[in-house]
Amino acid sequence: MKDRVKEIAGSYFISVTLINIAIYATGMIFRPQQTFGYEAFLSPLLFGLLTVIPTVIMYSKKELTVRQLLFRKVIQLLLDIVIVIAVVFAGNELNKETIITAAGVSVSIVIVFAAVHVIEWLLERRTAKQLTQQLTEFQKRNSF
Repeated sequence: MKDRVKEIAGSYFISVTLINIAIYATGMIFRPQQTFGYEAFLSPLLFGLLTVIPTVIMYSKKELTVRQLLFRKVIQLLLDIVIVIAVVFAGNELNKETIITAAGVSVSIVIVFAAVHVIEWLLERRTAKQLTQQLTEFQKRNSF
């Protein structure tokens, strides 16, 4: 359980960092003239928290096949898109500008989602290499 909490926390902070970049990029593309107050600093934290919810819900203790894992990741991505779009555009009237902006936000969610998973994979790969190296050294020291 402790490892799972650390994993989710790491994913959260990676997500928040990338969400900040995505908000900047989509804002500069779709609404460069708009300015915000200090409360805008809280939105990446909120979006990061909201996108962790599907991760927690879809957690499985058993080892998944590649197909099951990919299916869960697709569902998780779709839930992330639905949650963020619902929060960002709740109460806005549906018009061409809103749809185009929502599409841009959706693309940024996909990019952030993919980037988070690539970064996590790279970190896990580095850890696996270190553990393998330590195991090899241990075996060499303790072989007869």
